Amino acid sequence: MLVTVRSLAMDWQEFADQATVLGVVVALAVGIATTIVMIRQEKVTRDGQRLQREQAEATAARTEAAAALTEEYTRRVVEALETMAANSTKPAITSEAKAARWTLVHQHRSRYLLTNVGNADAKNVRVSAHESLPLLGLDEAPEEVRPHEAVSFLAVRAFGTRDSTITVTWTDSETGEDRTWKYPLPPGS
Repeated sequence: MLVTVRSLAMDWQEFADQATVLGVVVALAVGIATTIVMIRQEKVTRDGQRLQREQAEATAARTEAAAALTEEYTRRVVEALETMAANSTKPAITSEAKAARWTLVHQHRSRYLLTNVGNADAKNVRVSAHESLPLLGLDEAPEEVRPHEAVSFLAVRAFGTRDSTITVTWTDSETGEDRTWKYPLPPGS
């Protein structure tokens, strides 16, 4: 009878040892799983912060470009007003000076139409934009745009577009001077 009691006590001790080992293994597995989950969460958080930083930088760049464009327009308006004030003492000229003038309108989706609405030819016409705004379809564009003629092209705005200003440069047919006109892409309808 003594052998049976001792054997039963050893079985309980063995069972307790195995339960302790199993508890330690489970605790280690839970600790490892928790560490892996925390590392992944930190990576997702870092990726989210990086994306937010990139969005903020792109927004800041677009804001700076818009401010620069506004400053350029303001400078041109001031120059025009000063010229008008200086010429106000001279008699009015009845005929309009010949010059190329431009309009930019949205046609459909990513297609835009640049039209010479002036009364003079524009030679060596080049249409360009910031490197973050791809322009397509300008390979077939004529180098000379006569009054009321237009150039059609595609401008593809994307998430990374920092400046959506279109720049037209040309040689004035009357004076031979190089001219520049800048205008932001009109919004789609």
